[in-house]
Amino acid sequence: MSHRVGVLAAGLFLMGAGAASAQVRTVVRAQTFYESYTFDPGYTFDKTSEFAVPVGVDLSFGRRVDLSLSSGYVSVDVTGTGLDSRVSGMLDTELRLGYNLVPGRLIAVVTGNVPTGVRVDTSDVLALTALGSDQSSAIGFAIPTLGAGGSLGGGLVGALQAGKFAVGLGVTYSYPFKYQPYADATAELTPGSEIRARLGIEGPAARTTYVRFAGVFAARAKDEIDAGGGDTPLQSGIGRRMIGYGEVVQGVGRMQLTLYAFDVYRGTPSVEGALVLPKGNLIAAGFRHAVPVSQSFSVTPRAEWRLSTSAPLPDGTTTTTGSLGQVGTSFRVGLDARQAFTPGVAMTLSGSGLFGSVRPEGGSNISMKGWRAGLTLHFTP
Repeated sequence: MSHRVGVLAAGLFLMGAGAASAQVRTVVRAQTFYESYTFDPGYTFDKTSEFAVPVGVDLSFGRRVDLSLSSGYVSVDVTGTGLDSRVSGMLDTELRLGYNLVPGRLIAVVTGNVPTGVRVDTSDVLALTALGSDQSSAIGFAIPTLGAGGSLGGGLVGALQAGKFAVGLGVTYSYPFKYQPYADATAELTPGSEIRARLGIEGPAARTTYVRFAGVFAARAKDEIDAGGGDTPLQSGIGRRMIGYGEVVQGVGRMQLTLYAFDVYRGTPSVEGALVLPKGNLIAAGFRHAVPVSQSFSVTPRAEWRLSTSAPLPDGTTTTTGSLGQVGTSFRVGLDARQAFTPGVAMTLSGSGLFGSVRPEGGSNISMKGWRAGLTLHFTP
């Protein structure tokens, strides 16, 4: 796998270097988040917290080539009666190269994931559960996954004009590499390859109203694990995923109100970060209201509601039984404060509080509450 990763990194570098002599535009993003949540007695653990420092760089070489690179650091703590688990380390390194075949109309995309992220021991699987389960989807952690295997992908993304609206179309393919999900175990996981089709439309609906709608359909091959005695399918058939997103932006004087909703549906069980997740669905809706206080300072109150549902997945099996049932719900209220220092430098302070409940399989609702604080720096030299 290391040879494949080396080829991937070298290929992306060379493709970007070919345009290095052109004009280069740079955008740098650095973020810091800390969030902590507590659960009433009866849940798997009592408290979980995450500290994360994601960073990203976007480079544009003339009008043809765009290159994005992102990575960072994460630390996860999970505590409860008789247990204490902590995992920390780098995030995976993600690369995306876009080449404008027809500027503004058609883009060829190459994507790659270099497995620099942290691996957990089998004794620390609780950290994965705290971030990646369907119950935790109701929380929506800033960094929902730890390290995974490398991958390589690509596709085409295009845009068409339809009156006053723009229509976006895209097809991408991702091929993940086999990897060991646990640092202290020899079992190897081969995630299924995935093809995604995207369709979106956006444009003005009125003089001060702008709308966006998007849909994604994904078909994923079965995941397999080699535990030393041959490959045992962890997911039968082809996994289906459907994502829908809608947004309405309404201008109110100098202010801007954004209403949005999305739905993420997982049609069959799949393996995510060594966790076997059943058939499930996540629905969310919320708003953001940007209020300019001065030419360089603005505040944005926001709120979001989430509902996570899944079907039963009996222990020791990978077959979903029964219909979807609620496993988590939450309501988050927050505020962002953004200060621009120069035309190319801005800082955003954010904070939010959350309350809701989670429901273990076969159990009743358990109350949870928590908070998140963050700092984002945006630099365009």
